[in-house]
Amino acid sequence: MATGNRASVDVPIPTRIVTTVAARNLIDEGDLWDGLETIHRNVVDGADAVVDHYESGDSPGAVDVADGLATVLFVDAETWDQSAQAVPEEIRTAAKAAHAEFARELDVDDATLAAFDPLVVPSRAVGELVRGGLSQRQAEVQVLRDAGYTQREVGERLGMATNTVKVHCHRIDTKVENAKRLIELVEGE
Repeated sequence: MATGNRASVDVPIPTRIVTTVAARNLIDEGDLWDGLETIHRNVVDGADAVVDHYESGDSPGAVDVADGLATVLFVDAETWDQSAQAVPEEIRTAAKAAHAEFARELDVDDATLAAFDPLVVPSRAVGELVRGGLSQRQAEVQVLRDAGYTQREVGERLGMATNTVKVHCHRIDTKVENAKRLIELVEGE
């Protein structure tokens, strides 16, 4: 899930997929990253509701990515288009291809990919941590920490320097300590 030269990208699609899809569609890789970021921002807040909706419907079950950072949903064309409505058409087509390529790497069968559009969204764990007060990036770091990754491995997975991971870990730990103090103060009164 490293983002290579686009370290600020919070999109859980590997750089190699984006590079390949951009080249295949003859578009600028930076433009594709921008489109993917727009789509991700459009779904990040409502990802849990979208997952719940599609799990209760006729679409195939969601596929959780092994590292715990993302979930792949299988949505109808209207939902996919809504999530990408602010993205120019030529970029939208490539973005859809990047989501599909990511799903293929998770061994999603061709029949499912022919019937539904894969949409990569943040995992429930990431969403819960964001709602709990962490930034998107801090939540991703924490999910990987909880999975047992070292700080170096977290950095490699997220495309950031180990020192940046250390800063995120320190800030996460500070937020947790502050939350504990707040609970103690509230319960003590």
